[in-house]
Amino acid sequence: MTAIFATVLPVEASRHPQGVWNFHKERNAIMKITKLAILVATIAVALFILLPNLSWAEDGATLYKTKCAACHGADGAGKPAIKAPSLISDEAKKMSDADLAKAITEKPKHAAVAKSVTPDQVTMVVSHIREMQKK
Repeated sequence: MTAIFATVLPVEASRHPQGVWNFHKERNAIMKITKLAILVATIAVALFILLPNLSWAEDGATLYKTKCAACHGADGAGKPAIKAPSLISDEAKKMSDADLAKAITEKPKHAAVAKSVTPDQVTMVVSHIREMQKK
């Protein structure tokens, strides 16, 4: 039996019965700390994924990039292949800010986006679209 402990435990712990107890006590403490660190990391990742509204950069450009660019393109030119209209076209430029905001919040294709943005965020996105139209 001591041969088994000698291969697993440090030399000092294998010579003294009290050392064996301390070794197991330290190992259990390290395991608890490791489990706690994994739990904290898991919660942090879950919050980062599930709560995108806790973004550290709340501006129209960031919101556009995360919520709109996948369909309308980074430059707002749209993607005809998926029937996503251009946001920098003359037609879009003629729309009022209220009409753009209404399109963002009420079009069926924007249902997922509408649920995840506040009215203030919609205003920021509309402002960013207006800036893109000036370029």
